[in-house]
Amino acid sequence: MKEIYISPSDFAFLYEESKWGFHSKYICGIKRPPAIMPKIFNIIDTSIKTKYIGENLNRINKNLPDAKLTGKDSWVASKAIVNENFPDLSIKIRGKIDAVLEYADGSHAIIDFKTSEINEKFLNKYKNQLYAYSYSVLNPENSSKFSLDNLKNTGLLVFEPEEFHIDYNDRAGLKGNFKWHEFELKLDEFENFIVNELIPFLAGPEPEPSESDNYWTYLKQFGFEYVKE
Repeated sequence: MKEIYISPSDFAFLYEESKWGFHSKYICGIKRPPAIMPKIFNIIDTSIKTKYIGENLNRINKNLPDAKLTGKDSWVASKAIVNENFPDLSIKIRGKIDAVLEYADGSHAIIDFKTSEINEKFLNKYKNQLYAYSYSVLNPENSSKFSLDNLKNTGLLVFEPEEFHIDYNDRAGLKGNFKWHEFELKLDEFENFIVNELIPFLAGPEPEPSESDNYWTYLKQFGFEYVKE
């Protein structure tokens, strides 16, 4: 049986943007060139986690969850998800969570940090990414993997920069708001997506690339052609 480890972030980006690219990566081992992300985003996320780890977010901002920030940058891996109709292929989730929220009653939430304005259209884009992390901590690959057994919810902690500030000592910074976007845990829905959509898709033939796929448009300039099997 072929075990395929899926990165949760690929549910939010690659799978939605390019089914052909997703299939090529996980079946053929052909990855698209990585997107170039400005270093500032990593600096902001790391600074937030480092500054507030161990603190109750509600004391920082009353609109944030009444829960303590813990478990930053933990690697997770899930047990295998299978579809008996496709016995030669199984899916596992593997990735790194940004952090965990710990509530007073002992329950937890998996959270992911974003630095941008998030509208309703893009909120749903991140749902399966968050579900993938959550599924992994509830269904770890083995006893050595990071796990939780009392997950309450999941969500995005979003920093929306609004203002650039510089003081008289040549120090500069961004000012903005923090927002919490919570998702109800629907892990049966996520598992059904893996079993009934993703596994048959990956077990099937290479899909035709979309003309809206920028990477495919780029490759065509060099004479690449799609040939249906």
